[in-house]
Amino acid sequence: MAVAVVLAAGTSSRLGQPKALLSIADSTLVGLVVSLLSEVCDEVIVVTRSELQVDVMLAAPGARVVVNPHPEAGRTGSIQVGLMALEKPPRALIVPVDRPAFTISVLHSLLATKRSSRPVCDGRGGHPVNLSPRDIEKVLAASPSAPLRELVRFTDIPVQDADFSLNVDTPADLAALEQWYEAQGR
Repeated sequence: MAVAVVLAAGTSSRLGQPKALLSIADSTLVGLVVSLLSEVCDEVIVVTRSELQVDVMLAAPGARVVVNPHPEAGRTGSIQVGLMALEKPPRALIVPVDRPAFTISVLHSLLATKRSSRPVCDGRGGHPVNLSPRDIEKVLAASPSAPLRELVRFTDIPVQDADFSLNVDTPADLAALEQWYEAQGR
């Protein structure tokens, strides 16, 4: 069983508008990410802010949307909210909505290992990451502000079809992501 937690509770301060709701490829960023994850996951949870809940629900059909009541506490807090919405997952993919330059084969590569893992392409680590049951417990017990990289030791999984330099923070980043998806045939 594969499950995913999509992190979409950030303030998008650099972009000035909610990243999850950005238009891309006849969808939204959150809709695109949920669509990709739904191809390999039994359940997809999207963690967002209360003021975005309805819009994210409409933009991400098929996903369960939950609200992080304290998103300012840190990204790990959003991961915790998403994990607690699941029934004791055997492992979970954690996916920031603004780092979607991965493919289905990357997801399969991550899910092929039982250890906590992260994809690496051209020497650069990226997202999504795969959490093992033991590391899920560590994350749930941590402070919401603790960085994930300090809680989990990831096994690197080499992949070829990803671009981890794409982080959607500006309109130019979104345009570059759209070009990347077109090149992938999506």
